[in-house]
Amino acid sequence: MTNLDHFPPWSTVNFLVLTVLTPLAYFLCLTIYRLFFSPLAKLPGPWLTKISSIPEANALKQARRAAWVVELFEQNPDAVAVRTGPSSVSFNDPEAIKTIYGHGKAADEFGKSSWYDAFSTTGESLFSTRSKKRHAMKRRSVAHAFSAQSLASFEPYPFDIYFWFELFTMDLMGELALGDNFGVLEAGEPARYSKLVELSQRFANMSGMLPFARNSVKVLSWVPIPYVQMLYRARLEYLDYARVALERRFTDAKREKVAPGGGKRQDIMQRFIDAQDPETGTKMGFDELRAETSSLMVAGASTGSVTMNWMTYYLCKNPVIKHSVIKQLENMFPENTTGNDPVPYTRLQHLSLLEHTELEVLRLHPPIGYAMPRDTPPQGVMIAGVYIPGGVAVGVPAASMGRNASVYSEPDRFEPDRWAGGGLGDLTRMKSCFLGFGYGTRQCIGRGVATQFVMKTMARVLLRYEVELEDPQLVLGTKEFTIKKPDRVYDVILRRRSRR
Repeated sequence: MTNLDHFPPWSTVNFLVLTVLTPLAYFLCLTIYRLFFSPLAKLPGPWLTKISSIPEANALKQARRAAWVVELFEQNPDAVAVRTGPSSVSFNDPEAIKTIYGHGKAADEFGKSSWYDAFSTTGESLFSTRSKKRHAMKRRSVAHAFSAQSLASFEPYPFDIYFWFELFTMDLMGELALGDNFGVLEAGEPARYSKLVELSQRFANMSGMLPFARNSVKVLSWVPIPYVQMLYRARLEYLDYARVALERRFTDAKREKVAPGGGKRQDIMQRFIDAQDPETGTKMGFDELRAETSSLMVAGASTGSVTMNWMTYYLCKNPVIKHSVIKQLENMFPENTTGNDPVPYTRLQHLSLLEHTELEVLRLHPPIGYAMPRDTPPQGVMIAGVYIPGGVAVGVPAASMGRNASVYSEPDRFEPDRWAGGGLGDLTRMKSCFLGFGYGTRQCIGRGVATQFVMKTMARVLLRYEVELEDPQLVLGTKEFTIKKPDRVYDVILRRRSRR
């Protein structure tokens, strides 16, 4: 017997090389490249982010993803960019905003990253679609649903605002979007879907950031970890909730719901139902409408109510500013002595201090604080003086940019007057760096709707009640799901105001 007889057959050797050694060698080389030779290797950030998305996923699980990125910039105060993953970079520089999100040919090369695919549920929505053509078509088809004329038609619908902001926002968005509220104000407790939205969005975020799950949310659902399985079950229940809501909407449509003053009621979903592709004349199918319903329900669950919560908190902590807002309201609506009369948005638009309060709150506490990722073009690109190779997910976190001291003087100070040119930063520069509703062609189409109901609700509350914090020493922090929310429940004292 020769020594060669002691070796395994060549077929076995080939199998071992192909299935074990080759993948190991590939991942070893990839790890070495990412650690030492990648153009991103010199960017600051935890060393583990060079080879893994685990740090960012862990921050998401701890409900502090945006805060984690802010801390990375605080740890590297001279950096304009930090590495948040093997192929993801966050910027905190005004120049990066226009480069990544702005208009023009250069910005067109930055396509939405695969992170958005995880938010396509039963079809692509305005938020999740990565196709510029599809987005432009959708936006063009339904833009009139969010126009000033359309918003004015929503105003006569009566809502009781005695209850919590979140319940009010849910019922309001249900009414505007689907033609019927969810009955949560009457029930006095949040709808089940509110919690499902948080959990479902967390599942999508996790799927979008982990490379093995990026191409299909189904892959993450196979991971046998109880926490992941709980999130996936919530996603399925949430999608079923959206299906039932849309089916009920079609049933209501057959009953010809009538708007105040007569005529068929034109809620936002009706605009989606009626929308046609200008080129082909095709309409959205049920699955695509269901995806848009899911997206609208996200907007109704948290964003407006969180903004109003922060406005209430900051106005109570700054009584001089609150008094000035109330005086402007009283001067604008002298006939509204009880706070019960309508406050038309066409007049509220001229109430600068209340609008500036909303902008200042969104600067300090944007509902979505982390970066909305875009993929760099294949040839690579210079962003804010930093070279980034092609195929890297880049973005500017709203939570970081909103407190960038080079843009906003005294960035941690609540000062609505800065938006009137009050000397706390260059007004043009501040507006160009404001990310409270996104930026560029993909910014939130519902900005007008959100601003209208926030302004109208806050105006009615301030005209009707004296509002104070039960604990004047309260200091609120944030807790992040998909939406950044206050980190605790807090109480306010409402006293009926009297005007003579």
